Amino acid sequence: MRVFIVSIFLAIGVLCKQNTLAQGIIFQELTLQQAMAKAADPAAPKLIFVDCYTSWCGPCIEMAKQEFPKKVSGDFFNPKFVSVKFDIEKGEGIEIGKKYDVKMFPTFLILNAKGEEINRVVGKAVAEEFIEKVKVALNPNNSLAGLKAAYEKEKNMTTALPYAKALLDNARDPSPVLSEVFDKAQDYERFSGDYLQMALEATDFGSPFFRKLMLDKRRIDQAIGTEVTNRIIFDKVRKHMYLIANETGARYNVFYTPQQVEDIAYTISLLKMEPTPELHMCRVALYVVNKDIDGMIDYYKRYIANMPDNDVFKGILDGILSTKISKVTDAQKAAIKEYFQLEKRNFDRQARYSQAQLDNLSK
Repeated sequence: MRVFIVSIFLAIGVLCKQNTLAQGIIFQELTLQQAMAKAADPAAPKLIFVDCYTSWCGPCIEMAKQEFPKKVSGDFFNPKFVSVKFDIEKGEGIEIGKKYDVKMFPTFLILNAKGEEINRVVGKAVAEEFIEKVKVALNPNNSLAGLKAAYEKEKNMTTALPYAKALLDNARDPSPVLSEVFDKAQDYERFSGDYLQMALEATDFGSPFFRKLMLDKRRIDQAIGTEVTNRIIFDKVRKHMYLIANETGARYNVFYTPQQVEDIAYTISLLKMEPTPELHMCRVALYVVNKDIDGMIDYYKRYIANMPDNDVFKGILDGILSTKISKVTDAQKAAIKEYFQLEKRNFDRQARYSQAQLDNLSK
């Protein structure tokens, strides 16, 4: 009898586990062609849901482990979709990424049985919110094609903003649309916060549209705030200037001429941002791109040496200078050595001051 009862409990446990595992989205191990064939079954026609992920994408992993296994996800997707997933950096996923121009992760494609894209959802969200995004994406009027058609029919801010946002969400450049509507819209529309923030974030630094916007920077500052505007502008070049300063731009297909770097350094200096260690990077990049090691060393002695030693960004700047040692003359190497000796004296002075404070507290 005891064995019988134990067996019943074990069976119940197995059934519960199977039921739990079956609650979420059922991703089938199919090729895309097989998924299309299954979705085209006249007895049970479905759409195709494609999870495009990479092994290093944190949000992709969160969706797979936390959101898709939920019952609410399975209840919505399983009756309507043939669900498949592909690592976009491996196997068939590479071709799928190219075919559908997948550039952001995670990207979730919604396809018809012919493999034609209906729409896509980009980025992570909790299950309930993600489902709502998919419902919106399923509306033909919200597809990229539908939004484009609406904009082409009537080019105004009402149709431009949703279309531009969809382009941005799909890793496509919305600046041509935003630039065109800027020329057509009334001032109260083109200097609205929603439009300006999207336009500034979308346009490339130094592009014709960027320059067009900068002619009205005063009004942009009034609309979204000077600090917000300046931060958006600086963020456009911050990472690139680090790559140029570190001479690793080619590895990431980032190239700037000396004149372009000078334009960037000049523009950033005119923003009158609150001083931060990051702002030194544009000047350092300018010295590097001009191969002016002497000027760079003098700049470090004047400004970087006085930065607090516990500042993480100072370590980054010092690291950049250290990478130049193998490429400099003996005189320049001696100057770099002098810079680090100056740093050491500053550090020793700070250490003595801190020790004096500790000694006073111990009395």
